[in-house]
Amino acid sequence: MNFELSPEQLALRERAVEAATPWRSQVDRWDREDTAPYRDVADAMADAKLCGLTMPAKYGGAELSVVDYMITVEALITTSQSWIVAEPTFGSTGPGPTIVLCAENEATREKFLPDIVNGRKACAIALTEPDYGSDLTALSTTATPDGDGYMINGSKRFITGSPENELYATFVRFGEAPGHRGIGAVIVEKGTPGLRLERGAHFSGTRGLPHGEVHFDNCVIPAENVIRGPGHFAQLMMAFNMERIHNATLSLALAEAAFAEAVRYTSNRNAYGKPIIEFQSAYHTLVDMRLAIDHHRLLTHHAAATAVDGRYPNAVDATFAKLSGCTMLPKVTHDAMVLCGGDGTTLDFPAQRLHRDAMAALVAGGSPPVLKNALAAQLFPEHNFRQ
Repeated sequence: MNFELSPEQLALRERAVEAATPWRSQVDRWDREDTAPYRDVADAMADAKLCGLTMPAKYGGAELSVVDYMITVEALITTSQSWIVAEPTFGSTGPGPTIVLCAENEATREKFLPDIVNGRKACAIALTEPDYGSDLTALSTTATPDGDGYMINGSKRFITGSPENELYATFVRFGEAPGHRGIGAVIVEKGTPGLRLERGAHFSGTRGLPHGEVHFDNCVIPAENVIRGPGHFAQLMMAFNMERIHNATLSLALAEAAFAEAVRYTSNRNAYGKPIIEFQSAYHTLVDMRLAIDHHRLLTHHAAATAVDGRYPNAVDATFAKLSGCTMLPKVTHDAMVLCGGDGTTLDFPAQRLHRDAMAALVAGGSPPVLKNALAAQLFPEHNFRQ
């Protein structure tokens, strides 16, 4: 496998760095105020042509590879030190549009994909419910036939993009079929009567990025808003392999940012007549951090390179990469904070913010136990891991 970037990839990375650089000075304020100019960031990423990277040209996409996507997201987050700056790229390339690509009818794809892929509208994934977190097949949000369409009732929480996003790809239960057999997906548009979007909880990390609640009270949608009816759960879940690549890349980028902060601080701060970096405990820690980051980079690059048709990474490889990232990152950011000493725990230095963001990365898109459950089922199919 060749890890050298092509001239086109180097240019793509440089474009992402340029697009992210103006936002770096605002990230600490976003963190303090727990709010960010979500639409302004989205417009800037669309103007930089960093939306819809792996999507088909038919819908306005660039038809690039998942490795190209990884390169872009890493540059955006490492440069800005923020999840938020890469969110428009994720929203126009990740599981939202990938799920819409699974739509049974071309009319559904034509209705939604051009605006999503070009960054004009953002599509959130509404999956997690108040009473069911990782137990995805137990969801209770319903889609009931209503004339020529469907009536949606239920609630979702921890929905990245609510209340800002315009579209919500929502996992629902059709009829009485239990478990995964009754689950499908629909799109509910912002402004639909009965759709209530709330700000939701305030988190210790990823502050400024909306993670709200979505409530459906007799929301009626047209039939063309149905992505897939019941019986296609496995196909719909394939879209989340792209989310795991994103989360693995996000962990890589935040770890790189934390490493750079630690090197900068220990190189410029003196103790006992020499820079802190020259003390063995400091440079040994930095070497360990570098090793962990580079191990994770190899796993993530490999997982991205497995993608079929530029959009569907291998499930096992993507899950291993996500597991690697979310367990590596908190250790690296913790070490960075320690190397920055007392300053590292103050709000005046980035180390503590990066560590708080790492805690969010630990559970976003699947916590380590959930990921290990999925991997065990793939690695040992002869055994019954019911969860």
